[in-house]
Amino acid sequence: MATVFLRLITPLGEELLFRGVITTALLRHGSSFGVVSSVLIFALAHGINTVFPVALVVGLITAEVFRRRRSIWPAVIVPVVNLLPVPALVLAGAA
Repeated sequence: MATVFLRLITPLGEELLFRGVITTALLRHGSSFGVVSSVLIFALAHGINTVFPVALVVGLITAEVFRRRRSIWPAVIVPVVNLLPVPALVLAGAA
C-alpha cells in the first residue's frame, strides 16, 4: 500500500498543487518566470537537504513538460517513472 501511495497518489497531489495551481498562476508573468519560480517553490517545499538538488531537477522537468503540454498528466508520469526502481531497491535492502 505504501508503494502505491508513493508511486501514484503523491505525484498526482504534488502535480495538482505545484503545476496545476502554482505554475499556472506564475506562468501569467512569463514562461521563464513561471517555470523557474515554481521550480524553486517546489524544491524549497521538499526542504533544504540532500533531496533539494533532485527536487530542482525533477521540478524543472515537470514544470517544463506542463508548460509545453498544458496538462498535468504528462508531468505526473515523470515522478512515477522516477520511482519505478523503489520497490526493487526496497526488496534488495538498499533503500
